[in-house]
Amino acid sequence: MPSKALLFLGSFLFFTFLLGKSPQNYNTTKLSFSNEWKSLSIINSQPQKPVSEPVQEESQQTYSNTDSKSNIVFKEPDNKIQKNFINWMFILNGFLGLFIALRILFKNRRTDFKNVYFSIFISGVSLMLVELAFFWWEGFTYNPKVSFFRAQFYFWIPSLYLYLRNKIKIAPRVNKKEIFFHYLIPIVILSFYILIHFNTSDFFVITLNSLTLKTIHTGVYILLFIYTGIIHQEHIQTINKKWLITLISFTSVIFILLIIRTYFRDDQIINSLTIYFTAIFFSIFINIISFIVFLEPDIIVSKTETINSEKKKYKNSGLTEDMLHSLKTQLEELLTKQKIYLDNTLTLESIATKLNTDRYSLSQTINQEFGKNYYDLINDYRVAEAVRIIHTSEKEILITDLIYECGFNNKVSFYKAFKKRHNKTPLEYQKLARKIE
Repeated sequence: MPSKALLFLGSFLFFTFLLGKSPQNYNTTKLSFSNEWKSLSIINSQPQKPVSEPVQEESQQTYSNTDSKSNIVFKEPDNKIQKNFINWMFILNGFLGLFIALRILFKNRRTDFKNVYFSIFISGVSLMLVELAFFWWEGFTYNPKVSFFRAQFYFWIPSLYLYLRNKIKIAPRVNKKEIFFHYLIPIVILSFYILIHFNTSDFFVITLNSLTLKTIHTGVYILLFIYTGIIHQEHIQTINKKWLITLISFTSVIFILLIIRTYFRDDQIINSLTIYFTAIFFSIFINIISFIVFLEPDIIVSKTETINSEKKKYKNSGLTEDMLHSLKTQLEELLTKQKIYLDNTLTLESIATKLNTDRYSLSQTINQEFGKNYYDLINDYRVAEAVRIIHTSEKEILITDLIYECGFNNKVSFYKAFKKRHNKTPLEYQKLARKIE
């Protein structure tokens, strides 16, 4: 609880500060040596000047947070102090993001490899935020030949894509060819960053600094996000849909900022504003992720306890990884191509017979490979079928007909399963769908 309270308080103070007035330059009385001698000569030439004037200046310089005027008490800090304060907040948010990334990595990497992808993504965003704060820090010299975030940026979107794609797919497996394919370009770009410290070739620097290349790279992955979401729509749970939209929205904002910076590459003011907005945007995003990790961690990561208990449960099972994967592939074929879930008399035993296996091996496959039990798996497909019928039907369909068309055999179980996945009853969902269409 103390960590959550501090997180809320810190975020509130930070964003309240950012929403206030922008820093202004205040003129302070600083005399140079020449001005000081000039002032002294004027005083000597006018001996009749009242003695009380220095006393008046002294009284004006006296400060009290209870007796001074409001415009003095609540005067904004010096521009340098204010800028450094904001930079401190950027740095703290950056390190908060790194802490969250490490927490997810070390706590959940063994339960589900997709958590590693998300850790790479969030750590990259956090490192850029810290590096930007170093650039803006007054009194601190940080001026590399090419900033590191220009190289590590290429790891963000592939990592986010791999995380999301494996998040919405049922029981993903680590695919080495897939990892190599998506991380090939980032590794090449990172090698360029290393080589610029030993090689004076302009090609490496131009490639690293290219905004056009970053924009194209991000745009391609946004298309992959959309394509993956459409192809695996039936596997997306309600909570995953919201999370998917949140992360795609984040990527879209980055894409828009890259387009702006590419188009206005010679406009210093617009570039400075977009970079500063990016830092604020990243800070907000990191705080959102932090809230989710502390309050609703299951949205981002898998349920560690459930997966560990399943591993212990089947510790002495004779099924190998290859056998489990083979059964999973066969079962997916029955569900996606033959649509066996439409049969309302379907049982675990009948599916096991179709797969030439026993019900215990099939149950283990569903639990370990799909991360759920038999009833949840079948109901996922049945509810997805109901949603498909609602959206493709030209006229309003009766809910009583829908129950049996998608494989359920009673109204209670249908309503319960549907509301669990969409937070709405079938009738409410159908009415909303009609309005949108």
